[in-house]
Amino acid sequence: MSQKIEAKTGGHLFLNLLNLRGVEFVFGTTGAGMADIQDAMVVVKPPKWIQGLHEFVSVAAATGYALASQKVGVALIDRVVGTQNAVGAFYGAYMNMAPIVVFASENVPGVSIPTGEPEYHYYTELSHFVRPWIKWRSKLESLETLACDLDKAFYSAQSEPPSPVFVSLRQDLMAKPLDAKIEVARRDLPPHAPRLPDDGTLRKIADEILSSSHPFILASHAGRKAEAVHALLDFAHTFGIPVIERRVFLNYPMNDQLHLGFTNSIRPEVPKECDLLLTLEVGVLPPQTFEQQVIDFSTDSLHVQDVYEGGDYGSTLYGAKIRCVCDVSPTLKKLAKLGKEVVKGADLSVITERSAKVEQLHRELYEEWRNKARQSYEEERLDGWSIGYVLNKFWNGETTWVNAAITLRDALLRSIELNTPGTYFGNPSGHLGLCIGMAYGVALAHREYTDVKDMGGYKLGKISPARHAVVCTTGDGDAIFGNLPSALWTCAHYGIGVVYVVLNNACWGIEWAPIERSTQHWAKNAGDFEFLDLDNPRIDFSKIGESMGVRSYRVSDVSQFERAFSQALEGARNDRPSLIEVVLQKITGEKPSVVP
Repeated sequence: MSQKIEAKTGGHLFLNLLNLRGVEFVFGTTGAGMADIQDAMVVVKPPKWIQGLHEFVSVAAATGYALASQKVGVALIDRVVGTQNAVGAFYGAYMNMAPIVVFASENVPGVSIPTGEPEYHYYTELSHFVRPWIKWRSKLESLETLACDLDKAFYSAQSEPPSPVFVSLRQDLMAKPLDAKIEVARRDLPPHAPRLPDDGTLRKIADEILSSSHPFILASHAGRKAEAVHALLDFAHTFGIPVIERRVFLNYPMNDQLHLGFTNSIRPEVPKECDLLLTLEVGVLPPQTFEQQVIDFSTDSLHVQDVYEGGDYGSTLYGAKIRCVCDVSPTLKKLAKLGKEVVKGADLSVITERSAKVEQLHRELYEEWRNKARQSYEEERLDGWSIGYVLNKFWNGETTWVNAAITLRDALLRSIELNTPGTYFGNPSGHLGLCIGMAYGVALAHREYTDVKDMGGYKLGKISPARHAVVCTTGDGDAIFGNLPSALWTCAHYGIGVVYVVLNNACWGIEWAPIERSTQHWAKNAGDFEFLDLDNPRIDFSKIGESMGVRSYRVSDVSQFERAFSQALEGARNDRPSLIEVVLQKITGEKPSVVP
């Protein structure tokens, strides 16, 4: 099927092609190299431009949008400066397996734009900056190939394993006058057929599970797709296998009796009694490996993207008795179906007995966690357990959590009980700050730009109301890296209901442990923590929030936090962003650091 598109300029054609592909939002930061694209945005809607104040935040927002919507997230940045600013967000998107397409304006030496301005002073080969973190790149050289380039970019970004794609758009081509109706083929590109193990391999996997006494499932990135969570639930119950999460996405509902908690992100651990480990999109940093027999399910044979803080080296190629490079969700569905056919008699009795034991362990584990959280709350200790208790108290299935907290992460994970797929997003890249922008991208994932009307010379619509609130927990260091002011301004400007909870312990808390393990301990003995401490003055994030037009709270006890969060969450459900700064004790002690 083809369609004729009116195109006054190359930029006008580009925007109409995005509209044809159903793009609702373009996240970006303005630059002079994209003038004719932004000019066309006045008369082509959707997509709706979502302005960020820094490219890192805008690309992070596209990442959050892509992960939460399961659609391609689109960002637009400007030439070399914008691309350099966004490098960390490319890395974060890559490690999150986010299907994003980032467009960047570009100049060509000696080629002026139609106005005659020599814009080539910013020229460089842009893909050099982001090459390790992209699946495919294209440099637009002709408007005749633009539609094809977009098809390939969107298709490549979404194909397994999903990854960022980078397309540079020559400024002179975007400014080129066309004044024509161009016929464009509208192609709905089909997804790849699922990659599945053959029937013989599936039967071997089932036999290995049935012959093991204590099988365990370790899941990391599999939960990036809601269908994989449902498939894992069915598979785990079919064979009676407990599930442990390395929480990057919500891989498994916490209220299910086979959920046995969480493992360390960087050094995953499994119970000693485990004699068969099934890994679902789990890479580990070298030289780590697993002592148990392993059956590995991964969309990527080298586990480059599902490693926590892995970089482009990827994972240890740990030993596996069976290694399945496959699409995880349909593979688990086939295994569950096979299990229902072959599990009977003595095997069924073993599975029933094992499931009952795991259920008892689950109850004991969760009772311990709930008691810890309740006790901390009742004793008014302001820590991860009491904060998690308050968050959980007001939570519902529609609330989504974007979590960048590191120091309090373990307590928060255990005290906020999440059960709905697609309601948790983290940052496995280790690049601080990614979640700040991700949060408002997640908040826009289920919203649309609607009621678009031609106002005579421009088009105008509105962003549909929020369907759920988004809560972003972050440390003070992460908030600084993530350019929190930019995200706050964007949320206030567009009415995006995110609650930012800044856990302010006035130091780079996660870096304390390495300094404490240093060989000579000079810093520890001297009390010189100037490379860790963010005090003297301690940053007042609530004032930053107020300056960006966001309702802000500064709290220092549990009761204050509870009141603030109740109000902030209600506001977020009505498209009003908020910031809550939680003032915590400094890990290195309240005494100001020695500053020479």
